[in-house]
Amino acid sequence: MKPLVTLTGDGTFRAPTPQETLRLELPDEPHLAALMRLRALLGDDLEEQIATRLYLPSALGRDATDHLLPSTLALLAETTGDLVSYGWRLGTGTGLAWQHARELRDRMLDAARIALLGYEGPLMSTALGPATLAGATFLQSGERTLGDPGAVRDLPMLLAEGLVDHLATLQERVPAAQLHVLLREDAVGAVHQGRIPTPSGRRRYAPIPAPEIGILWRSLFVALEDFGLGTDSVTLGVGADIELLRAARDAGARRMAIAPRRMPSLSTSHGRILWEGIAEATDQGCVFELVVDPRPGGMLGPELEMMLETWRRLGHSDADAAGVAVIAHTGASHAVHSGLVDPSAQPSASTLLDETAIEDLLRIAPSWAERLVG
Repeated sequence: MKPLVTLTGDGTFRAPTPQETLRLELPDEPHLAALMRLRALLGDDLEEQIATRLYLPSALGRDATDHLLPSTLALLAETTGDLVSYGWRLGTGTGLAWQHARELRDRMLDAARIALLGYEGPLMSTALGPATLAGATFLQSGERTLGDPGAVRDLPMLLAEGLVDHLATLQERVPAAQLHVLLREDAVGAVHQGRIPTPSGRRRYAPIPAPEIGILWRSLFVALEDFGLGTDSVTLGVGADIELLRAARDAGARRMAIAPRRMPSLSTSHGRILWEGIAEATDQGCVFELVVDPRPGGMLGPELEMMLETWRRLGHSDADAAGVAVIAHTGASHAVHSGLVDPSAQPSASTLLDETAIEDLLRIAPSWAERLVG
């Protein structure tokens, strides 16, 4: 039976504290401890109609190199760089911070061999997408990568090659896992709408048209398809823009993540066009996953209620939303998406999911699933 709802996380998981490690009788090695806890939380479906998607955490937040941006940069094939005063800089030789980010990713892959021994379910890896990487990194000149069209065009292939190597290693570590990829484009809205500041801060980079962003995505999809990962096994964050949605569909995306908090109201002209585009894509076989904050005060209930109300106003029933996936997220990317926070800024550990947030999601899931029975 197809599950009514599938639960997963955004690719982050704050490392257990020494006190939690002792209380839960976990290993001292943080990557192994984190992955063992995630397997305990998401390694098995809650019940027949509530499924889970276990994920390999890409960020534990233990230091400046233990976040999603450096973790993704560590994937880039044949690329070097380092952490400097203004952010992550590409092409300057391999610095200590860059090397450490690679070591952290390798440690997580090593931990997967032990923590996921015998695991046979879905297993997701997470990376930032090329549009976000372009806005979040810098070149040797001090200019953002976004300011060099040639460097932007290279990013998808560098990321694709690194992702394929990573996935091949993960499959070797966990042979029976069904691999999935989450491509987080936290800053794609800011890149598309020209809200990314230049290094001087006195102007903004020119907007990148949605079709050009779609070309970046298409390069990634083709490489992953060649590896054997079809579009049903790749979730792409598309923001809250009809042009980006169309570009994603043209690029071959069939599974897309949207955040209800960012979505415009159906009563506005922009909202009507976007929501009708989502409904049309759904009718044609696309799947939308919902990015929500499950913590108390995180607005999960109102956000999902708003989604269902909009869905009904478009002529669908609650049951038509059955099969949805819900991605737990602290909401940290919303300010990046709107251009209020620079995508190159160092996040704090508090922006990462922790065990309590995952437990909150699991606790809410049964009541949500009941709404989708129809």
